[in-house]
Amino acid sequence: MAGAKKAFILLPVFAATVVLAAGCGGGGGSKSSSPTAGTTTAAATTTTAETSAPLAKAAYVGKMRVIGKSLSSSINSLTAATTPATAAAALEALRTDLRHAADRIESLTPPDAIKAQHAQLAKALRDFADELGPVVTQLKAGNMQALSTFPTLKGYQEIQTASAAIVNKGYKIGG
Repeated sequence: MAGAKKAFILLPVFAATVVLAAGCGGGGGSKSSSPTAGTTTAAATTTTAETSAPLAKAAYVGKMRVIGKSLSSSINSLTAATTPATAAAALEALRTDLRHAADRIESLTPPDAIKAQHAQLAKALRDFADELGPVVTQLKAGNMQALSTFPTLKGYQEIQTASAAIVNKGYKIGG
């Protein structure tokens, strides 16, 4: 039981860090998934970021904040989980949402000053989602203590590093 309590104590820290650090935001209120054209195909979407002009700083920050807020629901479900089964289900949803956030980040053309950090953040979100697979497996086996491993996962640390680098360059993408 002490391990489960410890895991739940760490979850708010995890939630705050992912929302603040990953504070990634991307389109949210628009019905079109692409800001450039309503009829783009999946193939065109993969090249949009490479061919679009870089976003202005304020537009980039706004879009990144929207992406970060889109992760809030999954994170809230995870922090509200009280059993290994509900935590596993919430974590699976979070993994999906982390990958979706990475897709949205990759669809943006960041300002040149943070291009590398932006790419690192998208990669870190995907890495973190992948690393959560074994945690889900442990939760499904009834091990609630598995949640306490978040801070030790490489992808989690990479999210913090990439986000901090973006923020340090003057792009306040968090909350």
